[in-house]
Amino acid sequence: MESNSSPLPVAIVTGAAQGIGRAIAKRLARDEYAVAIVDINADALANVQREIDELGTPVLCLTADLSHLKDVQEMILRAAQWGQLTVLVNNAGRVFTHPYLEVTEAEWDAILTLDLKTVFFAMQFAATHMQAGGRMVNISSISGRSGRPDQAPYAAAKSGVISLTRSAALAFASQGINVNAVCPGVVDTTITRRIHEMRAGALGITPEESLARMISRIPLGRIETPDDVANAVSFLCSAGAAYITGQSLNVCGGMEMD
Repeated sequence: MESNSSPLPVAIVTGAAQGIGRAIAKRLARDEYAVAIVDINADALANVQREIDELGTPVLCLTADLSHLKDVQEMILRAAQWGQLTVLVNNAGRVFTHPYLEVTEAEWDAILTLDLKTVFFAMQFAATHMQAGGRMVNISSISGRSGRPDQAPYAAAKSGVISLTRSAALAFASQGINVNAVCPGVVDTTITRRIHEMRAGALGITPEESLARMISRIPLGRIETPDDVANAVSFLCSAGAAYITGQSLNVCGGMEMD
């Protein structure tokens, strides 16, 4: 249940129904933000709403298809009407795992729309409602740091998110709004498991073997948790990160070091 207004600063988290988005939403709630959680999956989003309710923090549940700009704009407006919009976390996204030669135009458009176009316009709309001290954090990926032969559109979109982060940081610096990105590595989520089911089929091995091969490349020796990502987002939204903007932070256990 939502109240008419929030006494706490408001943080929007998109793609909040599961995985990384869920962890970020709960972490920001513990950081004493009122959290506007957004996802296309209403049932899963309701579960996250109940979890945040249990933390005693105000929560606004918004079901939206963020591939449509009208839904992006409505999300920002409703959150800004609920309270002082202070944080925007662009986490919503999708990924397809197909060989380069099998990618269709529809898949390309779906990835580039949600993973890149939506990020641009969410920041554009949110900037008109934020005051000095506002924070935007975009969830990119280490896939955006290098090529991915079976995820080319996704890698292109995530590379674009890094570029948009830099451009927005310059555009909004005079308003006192900091813009940064987090680039996760191999995160223990449903999406990661689906990726390795696809890769395993192509390689003739089990999904567990495919994932184990990837984890073996992580210098810190373990798979990343959604909370690892949420902790980085929390820091970038904190007072301790007041002098950080335009940066893309790898949170990947050392897989990527550029």
